[in-house]
Amino acid sequence: MINVLLIEDSTVFVMGLKLALGGNPSFGRIESVASPGAAVAYLNAHPDTDIAVVDISLEARTDGLTLLGILRDAFPGVKSLVLSHYKNPAYILRAITSGASAYLAKDSSPQSIVEAIAEVAGGKCLFFGETIDSEKVLSIFGGRENMEAGKPRGLTSRELEVLQLASSGYSNPQIASALEISVNTVDSYKERIKGKFGLDSIVECIAFAAASGIVTV
Repeated sequence: MINVLLIEDSTVFVMGLKLALGGNPSFGRIESVASPGAAVAYLNAHPDTDIAVVDISLEARTDGLTLLGILRDAFPGVKSLVLSHYKNPAYILRAITSGASAYLAKDSSPQSIVEAIAEVAGGKCLFFGETIDSEKVLSIFGGRENMEAGKPRGLTSRELEVLQLASSGYSNPQIASALEISVNTVDSYKERIKGKFGLDSIVECIAFAAASGIVTV
């Protein structure tokens, strides 16, 4: 039985989703909370929860995208699936890199949402749903293999850190200090990043990554 927590502040949407999930024998406990704080409290009290269904546009100080990172770090046994009105690939990318296993648009059919939740609970990931243009998402990740691995443009975690720090204005010595690596190693990472983006300069890489939502400037 799959135990589900809905993190959603729309009462009407929660009612509809509970109705859809409640008719499927695969699901056990289905509860809902309206805020990130309540979600953390609930998961602390119910460690047997299998999956959290998160709305990223919560009307709270902590938004749903930030909450995904909190859930990933504090509750590694709980899988996360995003349900959102937003279909922007940048939001999808940030959700996936923040720990979400799947991202679906809220205008997906109830049956596809139920199936996606069950698939994610069973270990599958990167399910984008029937109303999201997966080719746009694929273009940001730079290929299906990278998308399935959750790696934008094939970047490693360290390369992504270097790119983010560079986009924030850090010099090579500052990046080296922040990551506790040598300046030469920073240069090596930047060369790899340029190769993966197919661009000639790190500035071009930053511009592309910022436009795609891979980094924040």
